Amino acid sequence: MLRNLVRLYLVIAALVVASILVVNYGFPHLFAGQFTKAVRAGFNGESFMLNRLLSGRSPAEQEALLAQLRAAAPERYSRPVQTTEQLPQAVREQLAQYRVGWEITGSKCCVVYVRLDDGGLVRVQSLEELPMVEVVAYALVFATILAAVCIWLIPHWRDLEKLRLAAARFGGGRLDARVGLSGRSSIRQLSSHFDRMADRIGKLIHAQRDMVNAVSHELRTPLSRLEFGLDILQHHAQDSATENRILGLRKDVEELEALVAELLTLGMLEHDRQGVFTETVALPEFLRDTCGLTAEALAVGKLELRCSVDAQLATVVTEARTLARAYSNLVRNAAQHANSVIRVRAEPAAPDAWTLVVEDDGAGIPEAERERVFESFYRLDQSRDRATGGYGLGLSIVKKIVARHGGSIRVGSSELGGAMFVMRFPLRQLPP
Repeated sequence: MLRNLVRLYLVIAALVVASILVVNYGFPHLFAGQFTKAVRAGFNGESFMLNRLLSGRSPAEQEALLAQLRAAAPERYSRPVQTTEQLPQAVREQLAQYRVGWEITGSKCCVVYVRLDDGGLVRVQSLEELPMVEVVAYALVFATILAAVCIWLIPHWRDLEKLRLAAARFGGGRLDARVGLSGRSSIRQLSSHFDRMADRIGKLIHAQRDMVNAVSHELRTPLSRLEFGLDILQHHAQDSATENRILGLRKDVEELEALVAELLTLGMLEHDRQGVFTETVALPEFLRDTCGLTAEALAVGKLELRCSVDAQLATVVTEARTLARAYSNLVRNAAQHANSVIRVRAEPAAPDAWTLVVEDDGAGIPEAERERVFESFYRLDQSRDRATGGYGLGLSIVKKIVARHGGSIRVGSSELGGAMFVMRFPLRQLPP
């Protein structure tokens, strides 16, 4: 908004300067007739007095009298350097007709020539400019313009800032954010449209969340029945072919259960955005116990999990349940893509923050995809098979959990060759 104010003021100031230049330098040419009448009216009396004083006297007497006039009015009266024939044609015509002629000097001041009865000329310099007075005058003009712009713009600025903040809060997930401007606001109609749009979007999002949660909960009952039925069928299976088919069906049911669990977790994080940070955990043991991979799983995948924790982070205050979920999601994601090594590091990032880094030596994530991997149901091309890529919800859950903790997450390239996920959390103290 400040940039807009400066631009508006500069445009107005430039137009005012242009108008002043046109008035001072253009009007004498545009309205030459009116200026000629004004000069005659203003200098006819002075021309009469100069003729009475100087006409009929010798050149020496005239110079002596002009010297006395210059002493009384410095630099106002003088003999012109050029002769009458050397003056511009317009000035000569004015002198012949009115005995007074004037010449534009490039500013709002002018030079006036008076023809004496004996044919001589006297040059009369009009009032000189007063630079300091003009500077103060123009400064006052531009200050007044600035005050007028501010008086007009500040209410608009204030209301637009409220609209901007409401839009930012709404875009950040605060679905209850509204502008709520008064009826006198000049952008009241715009803010009303925004508030109605926000109401509509909020209702749609809440309805979508409620539907997903309701469907997810309702799916658990038929899934439990399917598991029970599959157990009975497996118990009565007569041959290995039937048993293999039942095992395949059981695997499909387990996949559905995993998807329902992920959806319910997303719903929980959407509805409960504020964490409860009252738990002190021993970070080395916490990372070892909640990685989500057993020693047998690491051995089967021929993977090595390396974990290091800085001595300053022996304990941290956090919400252990959600942090464990985010951390295990990242470790399991790394296990799906690593060749042989997964490395976990916990380090201080600043006096008031710490980072938890999970990296692997796999293929990595293309730079163009690094922001999209946190979108729900988004999977990289090489991971579209659910056997390796999951449902595209794991990293979305991680991002929401990190936001719940007041932190941030980014993905980059690891020195091991694969992907590196960096979660940054604020250091917290237990409430007194």
